Amino acid sequence: MLKGLKRFSQNRRGLFICCCTLSILVVAAGTILFVYAARVYYIRSYGLNLRPAGEHEVVDVMYYLQNDPEWGGDFIGGSNMKMGSAGCLIACVANAITDLGVPVTPGEVNQKLTVINGYQDADLIWYKINEVFPQIDYTYARIFSSARIERDLESGLLPIVNVRINRTGGTHWLLIVGGKDGDFLAYDPLNASLEPISLSTHGNVYSYRVLMRTDTH
Repeated sequence: MLKGLKRFSQNRRGLFICCCTLSILVVAAGTILFVYAARVYYIRSYGLNLRPAGEHEVVDVMYYLQNDPEWGGDFIGGSNMKMGSAGCLIACVANAITDLGVPVTPGEVNQKLTVINGYQDADLIWYKINEVFPQIDYTYARIFSSARIERDLESGLLPIVNVRINRTGGTHWLLIVGGKDGDFLAYDPLNASLEPISLSTHGNVYSYRVLMRTDTH
């Protein structure tokens, strides 16, 4: 191949090398994208078993239950779903926003989001949070890890994670507030004891979000 390449003019040799290099880069980029997509698919389908490497003090936050009588009967947006049965995420969002210094209840969050069409059916449109609370925004990652959760906790942020109720049930959202004895601790909006539970109670984590103040980043 090298002998044949020598028969080319200098310009043709340069063009050939450029084409080969471009082909290699395209294949490499395609491989990276494939691996990324496969990883995202795996997490969405099977979740991740997240465990802290160290201890993280449990944050004492305002604890809201999704089925509190004050808002448990409210419909989520314009859907036929009620807070009491499907408001776990809104309860976690209210907890996190309150912890960031903007006191608000799940009922108030739901009402404010409903006014600005902040839902698709009963699913939260995340960027709408910033429209209602300009000092609050969110970030997320399709690929995440225990280390990322720990960095959030160390930065004073409380990650919101999606799990399956008792590992095999319907989807459910929790607010991670600390870590101890090799397990993350989380507030569960359905836990009437108002005490943090082990994240492992509900098994793997399928998605991750975290709220933060816009005026500190």
